Amino acid sequence: MKVLVLGAGGMGETAAKTVAGFDEVTHLIVADRDTKSAENCATHCGPKASALTLDVTDVVVLKTALSQADVVLNCVGPFFRFGVPILTAAIESGTDYLDICDDPEPTLEMLDLDATAQANNVLAIIGMGASPGISNLLAAKACAFLDTIGELITGWNLDDGTDMEAETSLQGNDASAAVVHWMEQCSGTVQSWVANELKAVKPLQPLKVDYPGIGKRTLWTVGHPEPVTLPRTFPNISNTSNAMVLGTLDAFALRELAGRIDAGALTVEEAALEITKAITTSRHSVFQRALGWVASKFSGPAFPSIFALANGEKESHPHVAAATIRAMPTGGMAGATGIPLAIGLKLLAQGKIKGKGVFAPEAVINPDVFFSEFEGFCTLPAPVAPGTLVDFRLHRR
Repeated sequence: MKVLVLGAGGMGETAAKTVAGFDEVTHLIVADRDTKSAENCATHCGPKASALTLDVTDVVVLKTALSQADVVLNCVGPFFRFGVPILTAAIESGTDYLDICDDPEPTLEMLDLDATAQANNVLAIIGMGASPGISNLLAAKACAFLDTIGELITGWNLDDGTDMEAETSLQGNDASAAVVHWMEQCSGTVQSWVANELKAVKPLQPLKVDYPGIGKRTLWTVGHPEPVTLPRTFPNISNTSNAMVLGTLDAFALRELAGRIDAGALTVEEAALEITKAITTSRHSVFQRALGWVASKFSGPAFPSIFALANGEKESHPHVAAATIRAMPTGGMAGATGIPLAIGLKLLAQGKIKGKGVFAPEAVINPDVFFSEFEGFCTLPAPVAPGTLVDFRLHRR
């Protein structure tokens, strides 16, 4: 199998280095608009890999590269700009496709390309990272145990700041694509599933959650693909949200920043740069670190890094089903996102994913098969015994 990886940043490099170790992959092309980044990544991937200088906005060059691959892994963000055109090019080139799209609006647009992908004999899986990705498959496990679901919540933890710090280094004079995406999905309105229909709602709303065996705390909603894809796969869901585990002071600061975007005082890019600089400054300030630590003690109990929680009924009795994983890969956000993408490719190469068209992960991937492959990469805080990666809890209310 010949694989093209678009984007040699942290997530793309992690995905590339991981798939380079798969026997199913015979050749790997690492493409980036920055020649040095592509070459460095290809070197780290070993003899299977070669580098390509490529600007994804050049459609002719992009399609030429796609035509040389069996599968493309798209790691070029933000996806609200690049998701739809790259998938369209892949479908027109007849190249199977996986990405880490974390924006709901392009997710809906890409799902609308399903019939075209089927006609071109292409399989596309969108949102195959951490959230979405791992979170969707955890949600699939939770949903499978309930007859009806009044509320489904997928969540990810920013409370310790580790992942966000890894993504908030300045890239020249620009913020990273991950932070631009974050500001986009914290401002304006976002798509969510409310009372059995898709609606535009304001993000950064407080959401009180009681996690079995952990306790209660307030989370904060954010725009993400899970609320727009999971109800398609599980029609027994009435409401679904994606939420951040975030300290109260940080949430209020983020709401203030989002308000300035909505008022037209800041662009999304300017807000991303401002928050990048603020986080960078706080890393080096003893006072800011101490203030953050104190504030975290009043925000509630520690929640899992990534999880899904469903409130509903089983056999006419109220139940809550919750799922998380006991360990994560190394490498912060890059590892948590790039490695699931690589696992998706491996399952495709092994014939464990069937079908043609455009899908969210939960629609075509067996969660147990995925987590069985994934657990070998999960070593933080410690490796887990085979078959024990997922912590699943089903409680009668």
